[in-house]
Amino acid sequence: MSAARVLDGVLAVLAEQGVGALSVRSVAAAAGVSAAQVQYYYRTKSELVRAAFDHAGEQLLADVAAAKPTTLMGVVEQWLPLDEPRERRARVWLAYAAIAAVDADLAATSARLDEELRRWFADQGLTDHAASQLFAMIDGVTLQCLMLPRPARRVLVERTVAPFVARLEAA
Repeated sequence: MSAARVLDGVLAVLAEQGVGALSVRSVAAAAGVSAAQVQYYYRTKSELVRAAFDHAGEQLLADVAAAKPTTLMGVVEQWLPLDEPRERRARVWLAYAAIAAVDADLAATSARLDEELRRWFADQGLTDHAASQLFAMIDGVTLQCLMLPRPARRVLVERTVAPFVARLEAA
């Protein structure tokens, strides 16, 4: 049994049942381990959530690297919930954001991660201002996509994100 198995259990609970269902027992059931094993690796709920979000971030980076996008729009699409795996990841992000909104430690961690992501966009040649705008757009469109049936999501992205990214690339 590894900590990764527990973290996968957290991600499953958050993606399938939401933040309200997150507990040591629900994580243990999803991971197929005992509650004591969950607590062995993570003593507090905040510690568990933080580790799970880091785990989800590592999965995102691995997925982006595996997809090998060649354009900025290709990178952005990896973040948007346009298919089942990305939808699941987006639900985890949303649950994490909800927890971070009321947990000062997680909010600070989230702010640091957000800043790293904005800097990553800036390192791709965007101005700091454009990187911040793109990051905010990704967050907003991700949330809107989660409210739409999957087939309608592509239309939203094509009408909002694609023209914005095209303008950024042309600048």
